[in-house]
Amino acid sequence: MQGEKAKKTIGMHPIILLLCFVCMIGLSVLATYLIMHVKYQSQLDNKEQEILTVRNNNAALADQNIELRNSLQKLEDDYSKLEARYKDLESRLDAAEQKNMQTASELPTDSAEMLVLKPTCVSSGETTLAFDGNLRIVLYKASDKDECPKDSAAVSYLTSGTDKKKLCLRTGKPENFTYQGKNYLFNLSGIGAQAGVYRYCISISLER
Repeated sequence: MQGEKAKKTIGMHPIILLLCFVCMIGLSVLATYLIMHVKYQSQLDNKEQEILTVRNNNAALADQNIELRNSLQKLEDDYSKLEARYKDLESRLDAAEQKNMQTASELPTDSAEMLVLKPTCVSSGETTLAFDGNLRIVLYKASDKDECPKDSAAVSYLTSGTDKKKLCLRTGKPENFTYQGKNYLFNLSGIGAQAGVYRYCISISLER
């Protein structure tokens, strides 16, 4: 009986060793799984955080894009308004020039004979010639340094050789001056502005 028990005990040792070996392999696999799971979960959390950051950045960029579009639309609206004002001023200036030309063409014959300089529109700083080119005329916007009356709209410089005269001009109120012994009237009939440059409608006639 004791011999049989010893044989049975000896026969069970390989089985126990096999079971222990299988358990060790299982534990190793479990430990490896747990380590890999923790590592994978950490990587997954990092990726989720990166995705969340990218989404937040995209949302911020979308808001900025909306603000930029609104600013661009406002600039376009302001530009359209300025362009409309510019076209309106240009149209008014053209209408004033046409009216002056029409007025000049409708003057009586005796008045036409006494005209020295027909109604002409000139720009600020532009030189205009009269009396067969012997008199040079330049107009500027009146300022404090010109020492003109406060209601003066423009100042004109008349130059002939070494002789130079200054006239302070008011719209619709002719200023008289003398040239070669005769008296003349310098008339400023209108003022306009185009692209920031002033334009003046002027004429010179012989004073009776």
